[in-house]
Amino acid sequence: MPLFDVRTLVVLTLALLAAAVVGALTLTAGAGWPTALLAAGAAGWGVLTGLPQLMR
Repeated sequence: MPLFDVRTLVVLTLALLAAAVVGALTLTAGAGWPTALLAAGAAGWGVLTGLPQLMR
C-alpha cells in the first residue's frame, strides 16, 4: 500500500517548488529571512489550497 498517490505527490512537489522559488526571490530582493519565510509559506499554502481544486 503506497503512502501517497501520484496526485498527492504532484501537489506536494509543486508546493515545495513554489515555496523554494518565492523564498529565494524574496531573499534576493534584499528582504530579511523572516519575510522570506513568510512569503514562502504563503506561496506553499496558496499552491496547496488552489491546485487540488484545479486538478479536479
